[in-house]
Amino acid sequence: MAKIKTRRKMGWLLIGFHWTMLLCTVGLWAPVYLAARRRRVTVTHIPDGYAGPLPPTQ
Repeated sequence: MAKIKTRRKMGWLLIGFHWTMLLCTVGLWAPVYLAARRRRVTVTHIPDGYAGPLPPTQ
């Protein structure tokens, strides 16, 4: 036998709370994500005319 499922609409207060929690969560995790992303990048500047040993490349 088929079941009938209905979904009630969220009230404005609950929608506001839901979006606030989503934005706060993104705001909390954004610095963690950006710090991890920044940690993976290494920039090495080799001046023109440098004849010494070179750092390893990947």
